[in-house]
Amino acid sequence: MIRLSRRGKIQYQFLSLIVLLLLLYSACFLLDALFQLPANPLALHFGEETIKRVSARCLSLLTLTGLVGAGLSMATDSYSERMLQFFQRAWIALIIATMIASPLLRISLLDALSAIGLLALLALTFSANDVSAFLRVWQAGMLLVCASSLAMPFAGAPWDKILDLFQWHVAYSIAALGAAFWLMTRFSSVERDWAKDGVKIVAVLLFLSGSLISIAPLGLPPLVSVSATPVVALCYMILAGHACRALGLCNNDMSLAPHWTAVATLFFLVAGGFLGAISLNANVNHAMRDTALAEAQHWLTSWAILAILCACLNSVATELRGGNRRVTGYAPLWLVAFGVALSTILQGCRGVVEIYLRDGFALERAGIIEMTAPLTQIWIICLLAVAIGIMTLALGFWARRPKVQVESG
Repeated sequence: MIRLSRRGKIQYQFLSLIVLLLLLYSACFLLDALFQLPANPLALHFGEETIKRVSARCLSLLTLTGLVGAGLSMATDSYSERMLQFFQRAWIALIIATMIASPLLRISLLDALSAIGLLALLALTFSANDVSAFLRVWQAGMLLVCASSLAMPFAGAPWDKILDLFQWHVAYSIAALGAAFWLMTRFSSVERDWAKDGVKIVAVLLFLSGSLISIAPLGLPPLVSVSATPVVALCYMILAGHACRALGLCNNDMSLAPHWTAVATLFFLVAGGFLGAISLNANVNHAMRDTALAEAQHWLTSWAILAILCACLNSVATELRGGNRRVTGYAPLWLVAFGVALSTILQGCRGVVEIYLRDGFALERAGIIEMTAPLTQIWIICLLAVAIGIMTLALGFWARRPKVQVESG
């Protein structure tokens, strides 16, 4: 049994909610993957578009809930317990309502609804007296999330695609970056002033590089794309350099926060520094569009952010429990890390084959699905490893979940 304030109990409940949404998302992406097989046994019972919509909504809610939980952990003194409890109930109600409505309504409308709740939370954090640089960067990222979500329902093609890329490569990434550097001051012996300066510098670089990746579908002029490609790669290398310094000075923190941070750094480097950089070329970007290669970039970017949220989950849960020991084990870490990495490689290979078959042989989608079926099957096995890793993480988290006694005052 552990003794927590009411505020601490609400924080722990947010962590449990993140784990629950992770489980739901794992079921969604497995169902979505089955539709890419030539003979899908679920095709008669479920609509592909419905599953894709629910899966995308679940990923968005998972990311937002994790980032909100990170923000609450960084600024717990900014809220009264009563206000925090009200926000928690309202957020859970929002999750339930949007998940029920996701098969029926456009994702952009649901994102706009979530943005209204986020604005209420941000209003509370901006009223705090002592705000760290990490929380300021998180606030900037969440403001960008709100702005892009509110603009989404009014955006037509191709701006809806650009806003979606902006959300993942800029808004969500910057908010996660604030949480990542905050974690570095906890599991590493780096100077706090260095971390404060570093998070500001890297946030600006991430905004620059992410914005370039986001507008790439518009077709950048050759001179601009050639000049921007090394700049984008360099920005993500600087991000990785900051993370490597913190990881090289780890203290005696026994949580797996540094391990998840290392995984997130590697994913950012590949998703943004490599795939993002090559997508700046207009010809490459056009060829990648609507293929598995573009999906691989989105998949890896989303998991770079989710890995930071898993790091927060481990670090905050360890602190709330009051003991310097792991909350989740190594098995989910390796299953998720290698599963995501291998599935990205296979998805990338599928994408290259799709481009070759589509542009070189003018095959239709049905023919391409038949030709790439062996790669698809191995890809689904990798996704299954990720799902098993998530399930193992959830079982470990709940098996080690202590009874909570709320202290008054």
